Formats: sequence, structure tokens, C-alpha cells
Amino acid sequence: MGRLDDRVALVTGGGRGIGRSICELLAAEGATVAVNYRRDADAAAETVEAINASGGASNTIITTALAGDMWAAKLILIIVTVGQLFCGAAGLTSASRTWYAFSRDRAMPGWTLFRRLNRDKVPLYAVIAVSVAALIISIPALWSTDAAPTFPWAFFAITGICTVGLYIAYTIPIYLRLRQGDAFEAGPWNLGQRYRWINRIAIVWVAITTVVLCLPFGPASVPWFDEFDAPAFNYTPAVLVLFVLVAIWWAVSAKDRYTGPVRTLEEDEVTAD
Repeated sequence: MGRLDDRVALVTGGGRGIGRSICELLAAEGATVAVNYRRDADAAAETVEAINASGGASNTIITTALAGDMWAAKLILIIVTVGQLFCGAAGLTSASRTWYAFSRDRAMPGWTLFRRLNRDKVPLYAVIAVSVAALIISIPALWSTDAAPTFPWAFFAITGICTVGLYIAYTIPIYLRLRQGDAFEAGPWNLGQRYRWINRIAIVWVAITTVVLCLPFGPASVPWFDEFDAPAFNYTPAVLVLFVLVAIWWAVSAKDRYTGPVRTLEEDEVTAD
């Protein structure tokens, strides 16, 4: 009996790469998998055959549910594709804007380059930096099917990196608020005195989550085990290494230059009052 018995899973792009690994993992846990594909029907069919041959249950959603209505299938794929593009654009916009803001305030390495705007007032170098960083952490996905046993290890690692990075970013102001204590000037919306235990719970929760997401996926992910297989290695701890490097950079250099947000607009007499 698997943990996903009697469950149905829909996997988009399930014909190859990370999508195929996810299909096989879900099927191994007992789920009936619907494999969605865009163009490569043969790859999707191979995924279905591999799952069925191993005792699982799967079928391709485009060739079954929408077999007689290819226009409907294409419409669904267009909607999914456009949604993914919007999601990617929103993430890129948010991340590059943050990268630019910290560079404008001289709070990160390379700020002299990343704070520059092009003639359209776009932080082009910050956008390129975010795109390259996202590409680099995704490169191991090219070998996602080489891990033994096969599972979407790169997907797990990328999710772990994003989660750990975000949680650490969230926790820094939570910790600083706790350290400041009653000397902190609270705004109109605040937790009152409850911040003392709520902030502590939040910090402990983030610490536990960070440790869990950095743990090996299994014996094949532990370098000193005989079963170790490099493609299965969990590289989520890389974000912690980056955090340590940034902390060292801050202690050695950045703290002497960063004095707070850089004003880009001058206050007039009305707003100043």
C-alpha cells in the first residue's frame, strides 16, 4: 500500500525530465498519474509505458480526455503556458526589483553595476543577474533522470533553496524586532507584547524547516554512504553557504558603507511635517 493510493495526480510536462521523474515517483507511491504533454507524444507514451510496466497506473491526458477535440487541448495548453509565463515574469520582476533596491542602497556586492538603469529606467543588470542565478541553480535538472533511484531530486533541491532563502530573509527582521525589545518604535499595526513569544516560535519554526530541507533525500544522497549517487545529492545547503559568505562580506566591508536606504526623492515642506 502506498501513501497515495486512490489518489489521482495531474503532472504537466510529464513526458520527460523533471516532469517524468515526478510522474514515476507519484506512481510508485500508489497514485494514478495523468501525464500532460505539449508536443512530444512519444515521450509521454514512454512515461506511461514505464509506469504501467512497473505496476503503476497512468495515461496521457491529451490523448484520452481530449482525443476528439484537439482545439480544446491546445486551448488548455495555451492557458497553462500563458499562466506560467505570467508567473515567471512576476517572479523575475519582484526579484530584480529587490536586487536593484539593495544595490541602490549599497547593501550587496556589485552594487555599482546593479544599481544602474537603462534609458527605459529598467534595472537591466539586476534583471540579467536574477535570470542567470535562476538558470544556474536549475542546471542540475538536466541530469535529473540519472539519479538512482529515479526521482525529481533537482526539483526538491530548487524548492528547498527557494524556501530556505525566503525563510531566512523573513526571519532576519523578526529576530531584530525581538532583539530591539521595548526600544523598538512600533507602528499602528503590531502584535503588542505578544511579539515576545510569537517571534520566538517563528524563529524556531524556520530553524526546524531549514534543517529538514537540508537533509539528504535518502542513502543515495549521503556522500559517505556506499549507495551515494552524485545526481541524487541535495544541494539545498548551498544557500546557507551563500548566506555565510554574505555575512562575512557584511562584517568585513559592507557595514562601513551601508547607512540605510538611499533617498531618491526629496521631501517637500508638506510631507516633511
